[in-house]
Amino acid sequence: MTPEVPVGAPDFLARLIGLAATGALDELRYDASLPELAAHYGDPWDGGRVHREDRWPHAFGWGDVQTVFCRCRRLRSLSLPIWHGELELPQPAGGSLTLDTHVGESALTAALTAAGCSWQTVTYENVPGQRTLEFAPAAEVRVALVLTDRVGYDEPPLADWLLHKAVLWGYDHVDCPEPDRTRPDDGWGAAER
Repeated sequence: MTPEVPVGAPDFLARLIGLAATGALDELRYDASLPELAAHYGDPWDGGRVHREDRWPHAFGWGDVQTVFCRCRRLRSLSLPIWHGELELPQPAGGSLTLDTHVGESALTAALTAAGCSWQTVTYENVPGQRTLEFAPAAEVRVALVLTDRVGYDEPPLADWLLHKAVLWGYDHVDCPEPDRTRPDDGWGAAER
C-alpha cells in the first residue's frame, strides 16, 4: 500500500507517513539485507554488540538511523532519534540529507489521517507523559511513533505533544542458521560468534 501523502506535507512528515504505512524508510525496512544496504548507502558505522557476550545481534547505522541486525545479516529493528530536532538520513552512494524533525501531535495525526493510516494508541501507567501511536504495516511488522508531553524533564507539559522517536521492528524472526565459517569475513564479523 502506498500512502496518499497530503499535499504540502514537509519531507520529514512524508517520510514518517511512508514508514508508518509501509514499514520502510526508503531502502531501510524490516528484514533488509545488511550487504545490500551497504551496497546502496555505503558502509554503515559500527554501533557495537547488543549483548556483551555475543557479537550478534549487532548495532549498525547510517547517519542518524540506528539499526540492529541479526547474525543472518537481516535488519531486525530501526530507530530514529527524532528528539534531536534534526535527522541525518542516508542517501544512495553514501550521501546524506538533513531534515527538521520538529512535529507536533496535531500535525502528525492530521497528516496520518489524511494519508489513510490507522493506528492503535498505546500508553503505559509506569511511563507518564508518553504515548505511542502503533502501526501494523505488514503481518508481524510494527512501527511505533512515540510522543512526549514536554521538551525536557524540567520543562512544563506542552499542549501539543511532540514526536520523540520512531521505531520499526518485527515479531517473526526465527533462530538464525550458524554462520558458514569456511566463507571469508564479510567485514561485519561473519566468522565470529
